[in-house]
Amino acid sequence: MEKIQDTHITTSLKILMVPWLAHGHVTPYLELAKKISKTNLFTIYFCSTPIILNSIKNQEINLPKNIQLIEFPLPSSQDLPSHNHTTKGLSKNHVVTLIQTFAKSSPIFEEILDSLNPNLIIFDVFQPWAPKLASLKNIVAIHFIIVGSATLSFFYHKYLYDGTRDFPFSRIFQKDYEAKQFQLLVSKIENSQKDFAFDAIEKSHEIILINTCNEMEEKYVDYFSTLSKKKVLPVGPLIREMAAATTTTTMENEENPKNNIVEWLDNKDVSSCVYVSFGSEYFLSKEEIEEIAYSLELSEVNFIWVLRSPLGEEIEIENVLPNGFLDRVKERGVIVEKWAPQARILEHASVGGFLCHCGWNSILESLYFGVPLITMPMKLDQPTHSRMVVELGTAIEVVRDENGRLNREETAKIIKNVVMAKNSGEKLKAKVSELRKKISEKGEEEFEQVVRKLVQLATKNN
Repeated sequence: MEKIQDTHITTSLKILMVPWLAHGHVTPYLELAKKISKTNLFTIYFCSTPIILNSIKNQEINLPKNIQLIEFPLPSSQDLPSHNHTTKGLSKNHVVTLIQTFAKSSPIFEEILDSLNPNLIIFDVFQPWAPKLASLKNIVAIHFIIVGSATLSFFYHKYLYDGTRDFPFSRIFQKDYEAKQFQLLVSKIENSQKDFAFDAIEKSHEIILINTCNEMEEKYVDYFSTLSKKKVLPVGPLIREMAAATTTTTMENEENPKNNIVEWLDNKDVSSCVYVSFGSEYFLSKEEIEEIAYSLELSEVNFIWVLRSPLGEEIEIENVLPNGFLDRVKERGVIVEKWAPQARILEHASVGGFLCHCGWNSILESLYFGVPLITMPMKLDQPTHSRMVVELGTAIEVVRDENGRLNREETAKIIKNVVMAKNSGEKLKAKVSELRKKISEKGEEEFEQVVRKLVQLATKNN
């Protein structure tokens, strides 16, 4: 590896940030980097694979000068060429291969550490080498968690007490089929890396950063702090800046030309549309696509639906949707393949609900823009995220049977109630609006405390 050059040094304190190689991790890590950069107290090295850094360069025209992008060159192989050094579009098997490859990249990281000599490391999951090497080199390492504290405290409680003590907050739970699916997925990952989730919590030095806020999850932040025996500091909600979203809109629409989505929304009534998206890394089965299609049709609500497929497994939209569906909904529905400008859609006055998989970034964006959620959790931590926003009064979760199968009539009813109904829909919107106001009115005092702690830790060994 060539020696890394410091090209933008403006301050004496240096932070190295290393997110996991997934869009849902890279985005909040980058937003945290930008937030820290505004203090002008640190130079921040943002470290990831070339394919991810290229994506950032395409999207971020005005990246602050005190953020420097640093390449993390994973070894390429026939199974995992360099353009697959990101989870975006990868199949489940290839994601496991990526986890295994990343877990073995300690020598690469050590070279980066030696070249940059940071005062502080902010690290993610799937990188056991980060806190270990930091400790050997007398560098403080802090874990930044990109999901909410209700979910983290729920699973960490289960891990610590192993079924001997009930979780103290009954509104956060897993259904039987969800717990089985979760254990199956975790077992596959643990075959690649043991204790991949909680080892990072235990190795974090004194504090843990988390992408949430006390206005949403104060009691769960406190409980997670009790469980971890560390000070848990909320730094969120971290929402992608609209300027970056504009750049992405231009770039992606050239690849995937569609009628202008915002223009389409401009011609719809206020709060008359539902936005449907399941994130960049969950891919619906044919059965799920059919059920959602019938639900949208039965709801009689205007909709924008983003449909994605894994790389190399592209689908023909007409072949996976029910016969005649596109003709029947053409006046009130738009289907977008691969990508849509999510922030632009959620901020639009015509959007009255967001049907989503409960990825944490999607939840934060929806609440930030004041849009009620219709939650359809699919896997891993999504069900517990869903229960938390339902508890907040900002979401309604779709109905499933004991095996997790969807009910199109019930889903249609929920969509219609959230977007169009006067009672349940308006009550939900009022609650979301109230929470949005609380979040927008909170000052920077909370984050100033985080910055003071980072400075203290960064200068600890000087």
